[in-house]
Amino acid sequence: MDEAQKRKLIDAAVKASEKAASARATADSLSAARRAAIKAAMDAGVPRQELADALNVRRETLYEIAKYKN
Repeated sequence: MDEAQKRKLIDAAVKASEKAASARATADSLSAARRAAIKAAMDAGVPRQELADALNVRRETLYEIAKYKN
């Protein structure tokens, strides 16, 4: 492997790592928004089972997402 090939491979790895970090940041932001929306619905008294059905998750999963104790 020559120096140019090595540099190309390293650059590709760096670019992929940067994209992955950006995707993680986006996913974290979206998860926080989801958590806040679920908490707001639960705090407002939306029936848990109805909310779970709308989100296509188990009722227990709502508590996990919202980080509430059941």
